[in-house]
Amino acid sequence: MTRAQQPTPGATKETASDAAKNVPKTYVPGLEQFMNVILMEHNKLWFAAKARNWRLAEYQLGEIKEVMGDMQDLVPTFKNLPLADMLDAVITKEIAALEKSIEAKDYKTFVSGYDKLTQACNACHQGTKNEFIVVQRPTRPAFTNQVYDKRR
Repeated sequence: MTRAQQPTPGATKETASDAAKNVPKTYVPGLEQFMNVILMEHNKLWFAAKARNWRLAEYQLGEIKEVMGDMQDLVPTFKNLPLADMLDAVITKEIAALEKSIEAKDYKTFVSGYDKLTQACNACHQGTKNEFIVVQRPTRPAFTNQVYDKRR
């Protein structure tokens, strides 16, 4: 190595902490962000089924399942409770029942299943000492720019 190629005395290589500063941080949503998405999808699911738009209802329920799956992966525990297991119980019972009612295009069974899903959400809130968060059947769509009637 020639003198020109040698590092300057006192010069140091970039440290690991310096390198980490140059890497963008990965954003992981908190539990509240996941729950807010579920709340929106819960609202949309109701109005899709109410309009008998079963394809949209199926889609909205799929979105709820997807977010719950993300929560299981990214927030498996909450307040030292097994959130992933709690969500799995809802997915295998209430969500599965709703899937069947949507597949059968059975509005009466859907309403019963929707109410059971809502009750399961509220029971989970109580179990995590968040009983002040109460979900109910929506009385109006959250979004006025969403069309729920079936379109060809």
